[in-house]
Amino acid sequence: FFLLVYFMITSLSMVQMSAKKVALPISTTAQSKPLNKVVLTVDDKGNFYVDRGRIDSYKDVLPALQDRVTRDPSVVIVINCDKNQQVEQFQYALDIAKRANPAALMIATTPKSTSDL
Repeated sequence: FFLLVYFMITSLSMVQMSAKKVALPISTTAQSKPLNKVVLTVDDKGNFYVDRGRIDSYKDVLPALQDRVTRDPSVVIVINCDKNQQVEQFQYALDIAKRANPAALMIATTPKSTSDL
């Protein structure tokens, strides 16, 4: 189970998202996968969004995610963090997403072609 979670987090897969647009980091392993998902976004100003809905308070992020996981236990949470955001904000988003206990957790990135390596 831990290996599965590790590989899902480190795969850095890219999915088409119905979420707020942010500048994503680049990954050579990024892929597009259609999933039953909820997107947790941290924009460049540090604002949080669940899908396209802005969350006004930090304390409301976890209940919003837990509600989605409760409605669909097979849902995947995708963290969509702006690449210019501080690591602390990303870590906070990752911690909240894990506490919501989704079926899987993914990190959105922009694919980089292997010819650019």
